[in-house]
Amino acid sequence: MTPVLLVELNRGALHTVEAPAEFTIDRSFSLELRNHGEAVHAHVHADDALSAVARVDSDGNIFVEQGATHSVPIGVESVDSPVTGTLQIATGYGSETVEIEVTVEPETDDQSVDVDETLSTPQTEDTGPSKPPLTDRLAGVLPSRRTLPVLGLGLLAIAVAISVANAVQTPAVLIGAGVVVGAVLVALVALLR
Repeated sequence: MTPVLLVELNRGALHTVEAPAEFTIDRSFSLELRNHGEAVHAHVHADDALSAVARVDSDGNIFVEQGATHSVPIGVESVDSPVTGTLQIATGYGSETVEIEVTVEPETDDQSVDVDETLSTPQTEDTGPSKPPLTDRLAGVLPSRRTLPVLGLGLLAIAVAISVANAVQTPAVLIGAGVVVGAVLVALVALLR
C-alpha cells in the first residue's frame, strides 16, 4: 500500500493550508490534497535537495475542486543515506504557503514476520461441532419473558372477540370481531419476529 502524506486545504478559511511539519519515507508516496472549501489551485514544489531524489509526478499546479481530494504521486528513488529536503505547498498565488521537511531514508529490507503469542500454546483437538444445550435451543424458539404478557393479552383479546361475535351474531359485531382478531394477529406476528 502506498504511504500517504495528507494536506488539508481551506479547512479554517479560504486558501489555508494545514500539513505536518515533517514527513519521513523510504519509498514513493502519495500527496493527498483534501479540499474542505471552495475550489482552489495548489502549487507543489520540491526544493533542490529533495528534487535530487524525489519528483512530483504532475506539473506542480494542481486544481482541487470543492469538497474533493486530489492525489499527487511523488516518486522517490532509493538512497544509501538519508536525504532531507523541503516540499512546499502554496495556495492563493503564494499568499498561503506551508513547507514540509521530507526525509528520504534508505529502504529497509524488513522481511521479519510478526508471530502471535497464541502460536506458542498447543492446539486442542476439535471433536466436531458441539450441540448447544436444550435450554439455549429453546430460548431461540420461545418468546422472551418480556413478550409473554403481551402474547397472553393478545390471545385473551382474540378469545373475547370470538365469544362476543358468537353470542351476538350481528353483521356489525362479526365485522368488528374480525378486525380485532386480524389486528391482534398482525401485532403478535410483528412482536414475535
